[in-house]
Amino acid sequence: MLGILFPRPYSVEVSKLRQQLDEAHLAWATEWKRRQANFKIENIRFPHDPYWNKRIFSLQAAHDGEIWLWQATHLFVRWSVASI
Repeated sequence: MLGILFPRPYSVEVSKLRQQLDEAHLAWATEWKRRQANFKIENIRFPHDPYWNKRIFSLQAAHDGEIWLWQATHLFVRWSVASI
């Protein structure tokens, strides 16, 4: 009865291959971290452009259609689709 309430703890057997794999991974991770210290992280962010959606060739400007070129393109596409 007590065996049901308080079962014996499980014991997991680790195979020799798994142990070698873990050791190899630890060695690789240690070496990789050591080599990463040599790299200098640079700030590659671009300055913010407040008019990014007003540029004539931006996708957002093409979607919004606020520029005369994209308004004409939208009109042409709608006309072409309507004529089908």
